[in-house]
Amino acid sequence: MHWADVEASELPPEPLIATGITPSGPIHLGSLREILTGDAIKRASDSGKLLYIADSIDPLRRVYPFLDESYGEYVDKTLSSIPCPCGEHESYSAHYLAPFLETIEELGIQCRVMYTHKMYAEGTYEEASRMLINSRSTVAEILEKRTGRKLPRDWYPYNPICQKCGRMGDGEVISFQDPFLHYRCGCGYEGKADIRTDDGKLPWRCDWPARWWILGVDCEPLGKDHAASGGSWDTGSDIIREVFNTPPPHPVVYEWIQLKGKGAMSSSSGVAIKGEEMLGMVEPEVIRYLLMRSKPQTHIDFDPGLPLLDLVEDYDQTEKKYYDGELDEDSGRAYELSQIDGLPGYPPKRVPYRHMINLVQIYDTVDRMWEVSFGEECGPEDLLLLNRRAERVKYWLDNFAPEMVKFSVMKEPPAVDLEENERAFISAYMKLLDETDEWSDHLLHSFVHTAAESVELSKGRAFGIFYRIFLGQKRGPKLGRFLMQLDRDFVLERLKAFGE
Repeated sequence: MHWADVEASELPPEPLIATGITPSGPIHLGSLREILTGDAIKRASDSGKLLYIADSIDPLRRVYPFLDESYGEYVDKTLSSIPCPCGEHESYSAHYLAPFLETIEELGIQCRVMYTHKMYAEGTYEEASRMLINSRSTVAEILEKRTGRKLPRDWYPYNPICQKCGRMGDGEVISFQDPFLHYRCGCGYEGKADIRTDDGKLPWRCDWPARWWILGVDCEPLGKDHAASGGSWDTGSDIIREVFNTPPPHPVVYEWIQLKGKGAMSSSSGVAIKGEEMLGMVEPEVIRYLLMRSKPQTHIDFDPGLPLLDLVEDYDQTEKKYYDGELDEDSGRAYELSQIDGLPGYPPKRVPYRHMINLVQIYDTVDRMWEVSFGEECGPEDLLLLNRRAERVKYWLDNFAPEMVKFSVMKEPPAVDLEENERAFISAYMKLLDETDEWSDHLLHSFVHTAAESVELSKGRAFGIFYRIFLGQKRGPKLGRFLMQLDRDFVLERLKAFGE
């Protein structure tokens, strides 16, 4: 039984599943794991609903590596009130949410998006804030017991936003006279915050259980940091039980995704592959498959270099086996949950990503790529699939591919000086080609060995000759497949130009 079906079986009919994040920077693949986990459970429950909550009222904690120093003046101000870095969006938070929302739409995720700055402004948190403030001694006892940290005696579960400097968390609450909290800010200003509006917000450990209660959340995926002993899941669970007299949602703990060689993905550290970058290099179904094939608690090391090719190949093979009826139940379900608009009505015909790396560097049109791959005309549906993959391969080559896989076929014979035995090797190779009508990658590769032995040339030098005369460089792609993807007449003419 697939993990999403197992989690869905724990939920009531028509469950409400919530996910969310603070849009403090680029939203990356690690963050996509949360909403895709929630989406998979929603799909498995058939009648579930999914929420994505953007914590847009959260403050900017510091000037992150991707920001210029001018953002120092906005530290501790709410993300929804800070200017957009590019000037094209209404706020800082909207700037980072816009590409993410486009990404989840392309991933086939249907959810309701909510913004906490609007929720507070509309009074959504009013009653929950009142209950928490009136129960502040209970809340403080929970936090102290779970975290081991001592809170001031005059602590309040509320962070006012200073009406003068616009900062949050840089002062103290003096008293509460419903619905106002009187406060003194670190800048010296004294004022009052109305809990019916967005004059402030609950601290995270109180905000989270409050929204569970307000929205009636039944299930929430959460990162392993929140689930650690004494973490926000523990305190939130106690608060919702003791203050709101409601059980906590069903938790689904997920592991972080590590960027190979750099550690856990994090927007604030700049160690991240953004969602739009992922969609640039692979189809949305492949991204979904990466997370559907592994339980949320499974550690994932992601490498956007050559290992990406293994991921796409795994997806393609799973797809083929699905239509051939060769998958077990879990693998088949992972493939089904990876689809955007339901299962295709027929087995998609795909050109392998590895082959496409050569093709997009040789040919200008997808029609020619298809013809070289299959030897037949390309229908409109196949052409669409091929074009989608070709564009992504080009993006990968431009942004993430190692230099070793990049090349450009020389249109004219390059100025390469070959020694006598090297020219003899090419002549021996052409003689082997003349003696057969076959034209396969295996044959084209094996003939290199045969011809090199006949003239006592090392295999390394023999293969290097091909890359020098076709690409003008010392190395290149696997030779047999590469030559297969070129026009036969072009290959023969180029060899003839350098033979004896």
